Amino acid sequence: MSGKDWIIVIVLLIVGLLIGYFAAGPGKTTTVTVTQTSVKTVTVTRTAGAPPAPTTTKTTTTQPKARMKTPADTLIIAMDTSDAVSMDPARAYEFTSCFVVNQLYDKLVDFELPDLVNVKPEVAEKWEVSEDGKVWTFHIRKGIKFASGNPLTADDVVYSLQRVIKLKQTASWVLTQFVSTPEQIEKIDDYTVKITLDKPVAPSFFLATLTFTTSAVVDKQVVEAHAKNGDMGSDWMTDHSAGSGPFVLEKWDREAEIVLKANPYYWKPGQPAVKRVIIKHVPEPTDQLLLIKKGDVDIATDLTAEQVKQVEGTPGINVIKVERTHIVYLGMNVAVKPLDKEEVRDAIRYCIDYDSIINDILLGAAIKWQTVIPKGLLGANPKTPYKKDVAKAKELLAKAGVANGFTIELTTPPTYPQIDIATKIQADLAECGIKVKIVQMTQSEMYEKYRKQGLQLVLAGWGSDYPDPDNNAKAFGDYRVKQLAWRNSWYDDHAADLAEKAAVEFDNSKRKQMYLELTDYILDHGPYAILYQTLAQHVARDYVKNYLPDPTFFLEDLSKVSKAGGS
Repeated sequence: MSGKDWIIVIVLLIVGLLIGYFAAGPGKTTTVTVTQTSVKTVTVTRTAGAPPAPTTTKTTTTQPKARMKTPADTLIIAMDTSDAVSMDPARAYEFTSCFVVNQLYDKLVDFELPDLVNVKPEVAEKWEVSEDGKVWTFHIRKGIKFASGNPLTADDVVYSLQRVIKLKQTASWVLTQFVSTPEQIEKIDDYTVKITLDKPVAPSFFLATLTFTTSAVVDKQVVEAHAKNGDMGSDWMTDHSAGSGPFVLEKWDREAEIVLKANPYYWKPGQPAVKRVIIKHVPEPTDQLLLIKKGDVDIATDLTAEQVKQVEGTPGINVIKVERTHIVYLGMNVAVKPLDKEEVRDAIRYCIDYDSIINDILLGAAIKWQTVIPKGLLGANPKTPYKKDVAKAKELLAKAGVANGFTIELTTPPTYPQIDIATKIQADLAECGIKVKIVQMTQSEMYEKYRKQGLQLVLAGWGSDYPDPDNNAKAFGDYRVKQLAWRNSWYDDHAADLAEKAAVEFDNSKRKQMYLELTDYILDHGPYAILYQTLAQHVARDYVKNYLPDPTFFLEDLSKVSKAGGS
């Protein structure tokens, strides 16, 4: 290099340093992106006579290192909490209320997700039932303390369950369908409780309903200390807690957040794994998406299917999908001609393009499911015999004497995805010669009219109130309980009898077979086209461990959820 060249290099270095100095600015803090490098090593075999080959190949990728922006001991969830009414277990019946209550209280028994078939001990370490199936004896686990430090005893269990019956709130029916008076719940000794049912039912049925948050055990001393005007502490319990669960309700700011802190007396070793849970009220999915992408929250629960597609594959973010116990169906009122003919109902089932609804409208946020008990529950029937077959549908219509088709109304809420699905069904049925007139009305108006048997075709959904097949079997099959079968004027005694018998069958394997028989029967003869089973799609940062979305709305357990690392 000549002397002239050295002068040019020195001048360029000085200019570069000056540019760098003024770009950063004197005294400014600069952000440094830390990168991590991964090296992949591949062994290569050398062939005799071939040119020398490297024994390793290095593939180097550089990605931004995702940092955990939220505190390691605090789990932050973005959720629309606008439906919450009360955190009193005797009153809670909404999604958010039941989700929170389940973190604050223990129940006699519980399910351990994802298992929704086998009930596990919780406050009750064991139990037995009399030969006639009416008297249940629960043995209370010793050593459990409430967050107040008070010991949990039989007095608290009896008080809690009797309180549900006495307060007569909306959700009390889950318990009072078996126990109609408080006196049927008795203390035998400090750690034994006896419950006498009005009539015997299948053991798995009764135990499944005890997992609902209505049966949570409250601290009798604390609740009674805040009782006024005979309300058994219900007003105070609206935004306070008195439980033995993993967390305590620290505060509930309706427009901002619900804050839970760890129960210092929680009895399960090593739990809860985090000291605090903050549930931020974020009603708009778009805002939830921004927060989870920036790492300002650890979990987002309400993204749209399109937004979930956007973040799938994003480094540092996991999408967790779970089948919910929620079914969406087309109801057909058999009191409306020609829906009274089975061939016509079958023809409608063969007109519908189920795959297109799931893949094109819902973007995969559902699974194909065509029977009335959802996947995951005892007796769930995986048969999916119906697919779009216009020729077969027209053949069935001709057999029913309506070869030229007919005109019918389909009622739907005017919201996504219902209106898109209704429009798709309208187009599908048109190919079969059935002219559909779509009627839009709010959900409250629609269900009021539906309950009075006032609709022809209806696009509706059904979520299980508790994880037992009885809930769906009765709703879809037993017109005597005046739920879905009745609303569609399907007065089928064979289906109703089968649903009633299965509810009192003690042998679980026989009970399962009865539900398989019932679901087969409804699939062929019933007034429904089951369209799909919904998926819960939650998005979490990858350092969140042991998080599993709830297939129901009251079994979510955050006590094992932890935060570690971050990639």
